[in-house]
Order: sequence, then structure tokens, then C-alpha cells
Amino acid sequence: MVKYIAKANDDVLSHCQCVDTLAAGPAQLDCPWCGCGWLFSCIKCRKAFTFGRVVDVDRSYTAIVHEDFTNRGGSADDEDIEHGAEWMAAALADLSVGDIVVYLDGSYLPLETENFAYDGWHAQHDFDRLPHAIALEQPSALRDTLGVKSYWDERELVDEEVEDEADE
Repeated sequence: MVKYIAKANDDVLSHCQCVDTLAAGPAQLDCPWCGCGWLFSCIKCRKAFTFGRVVDVDRSYTAIVHEDFTNRGGSADDEDIEHGAEWMAAALADLSVGDIVVYLDGSYLPLETENFAYDGWHAQHDFDRLPHAIALEQPSALRDTLGVKSYWDERELVDEEVEDEADE
């Protein structure tokens, strides 16, 4: 048994109509404002949803990551699958079964997270309250922050090595 994330509900934004489905691992591209940086995708249909629930599943991380790669239509070698499984185990380590969680730029966070500052895969984030949580009361809040390209551009992390090379 391992902890994993299943679709919690269809609240706020959900294009996935699957029942009792698991979330795919993050497949975040360089356009996180499209949703890949702040929504889950379904491991079966690949469509997006906002809220996940931490559950126990009777499978290994390796098996789940392998299924995810297979369902994406891509191939992965054993090293890719093992790396994904290790990442997933670490990403879920501090969460508890039953937690309602959201995805943001390389991290799974409990919905009630407050006073959050984080350097993600793409950008730096600093919120008193997560936009996902605010969207439960103000549905446009999620798209009006994380769904706007300028939000990500203004907070984009600069690769210091690339910046240093450009200065030379």
C-alpha cells in the first residue's frame, strides 16, 4: 500500500468525468498558465481537475508511474520510471490519507495551506491563501491568478547559469 492522489470531486474546474480515478504525475510544460502548472490530470482520460484526495492504493509507485507513462502514449525506460516513483514518494511523504490537496508548480499542497512561499519548477509563489481554496468561494480566482500568463512571467525563476553565461 502506498499513498497516492485520487480525484476528490468536480468542484471549481473539472473536465474529467472518470469515477474513482487516480491523478497522473505532473506533466508540467513550459506553459504552466495553461493548467499544467496548477491542475491535476486524470491518469485515464488525461483531462484536468482541481482537487485531489490522498488515498491508500494497493499498488507500488513504480506500477503507477509505469501506467502513467503508458497512458500518455510515451515510453519510458526503467530509470525514468524509478525516478518518477522516487519523486512521487517524496512528494507525498508529508501528506496524510484523507487530505484534500491541490497541485502547484511541482508540489502537492493541502488545500488549507496558508502563508505559502515557494520556488516552484517555473516560478516563485507567495500566497496568504492558495487560489484553489479561494476559488471555492470565488470561482474565477483560480483562472484570474494561475491561469494568466503574466502571473507566471512576472514570477519566473531565472536560471542563474544561463544568466551568468549571458553576462560574459
